[in-house]
Amino acid sequence: MKLPALQTWLIIWALIAIWYGFFYINTLNYGKEKQIQAQIVNHPEMLPNSETAEISSFWFKNIFADFYWLSAIQYIGSNAIDWEYKKYLWAMIQIITDLNPYFESPYVIWELLLPSNDGVGWKFSESDNKDNILQAESLWLKWVKNFCNTQMIEDIINEDDLEKIQTLEEYKNPCKSYKIPYYLAYIYYFYMQDWEKSSHYYKVVAAQSDAPSGAKVLAAIMQWRWGNREKSIFMFLSLAKSLGSQDDSCSFMTQNINDAYAYISEKNLPITWEIVAAIEADSKKILPPLTEENENEILDDTKCSNFLVKAIREINLLYLEQADERYIQNNPEEVSAITPQVLLDGWYINFIPTDYQQYSDKDYGIIYKYNDDIETFDYEMWY
Repeated sequence: MKLPALQTWLIIWALIAIWYGFFYINTLNYGKEKQIQAQIVNHPEMLPNSETAEISSFWFKNIFADFYWLSAIQYIGSNAIDWEYKKYLWAMIQIITDLNPYFESPYVIWELLLPSNDGVGWKFSESDNKDNILQAESLWLKWVKNFCNTQMIEDIINEDDLEKIQTLEEYKNPCKSYKIPYYLAYIYYFYMQDWEKSSHYYKVVAAQSDAPSGAKVLAAIMQWRWGNREKSIFMFLSLAKSLGSQDDSCSFMTQNINDAYAYISEKNLPITWEIVAAIEADSKKILPPLTEENENEILDDTKCSNFLVKAIREINLLYLEQADERYIQNNPEEVSAITPQVLLDGWYINFIPTDYQQYSDKDYGIIYKYNDDIETFDYEMWY
């Protein structure tokens, strides 16, 4: 009976020794790992290149990508006050996304942090900040390559009909997440002032089933930001039509406006005051007066009425733009008539359109006037 008991104790002590050995070795490894991680955080200039990092990772590239990701987060935190972290963040994120191209978080962090130049007590030079923006674009295109179907994206960019983009299976979900084209469109718009590319990627966002509804509006708005308001009108009308039923009066009016404007565009005819006035009169019959109580319902991103209102607004602005072009031709020393009233007084228009977003019980609403930033007529809330 003593022999089995002795064997049992020997086994127990052997297991304890093995466990302690593993614990001791892991402690040493953890300490060494923290030492290496601190070295990366404090001396990022000693980072390996992607090829070296991949070779040293052996068969554990994803694990090493996580390791470098944790190091990057600590590096950002250690240098956040003066934004010095941007100096080596590019190299860190490159290594991470090369080791694990399908790790989404580094792409997102990079896009949110890198392009901005509003650090506390720190400003990059114009050339350095431009480099940061170009690096952000490069990394984002890398994300697109790894997470999206590039042929589908090309097809969507070449399609102007948002209804088709959102309903046809051939365009559905070109990317694994709407965030990919969404933030790329954001960079093109806010940091690179490339309205055309911004518009392209907002359209890609609109094809994503996980995209927020507001992205569909941005897809149309960005069309006219680079000087093609006609496309924006058709895109808003197509959205309104797709959200209305066959018996819906909003959808019926949308189709009529779409047909009329398509005819004008095909014949290359100017928008006349009679057309604008008729559209405004019909919209007042179809849509109720706007109040703070019903605006959330009428201007909801899932309602036909919301996109119909935006399409009519674009028609009104295009009508004013066409008149303003004639005004500038006759007054070359001026940049614009600035207000619709000046166009009316000079007989360049016979009717001042009123935006639907006027609150019947309040003394404010949307007005139209020249916008210096985009150098054309735009809308703004007036109080």
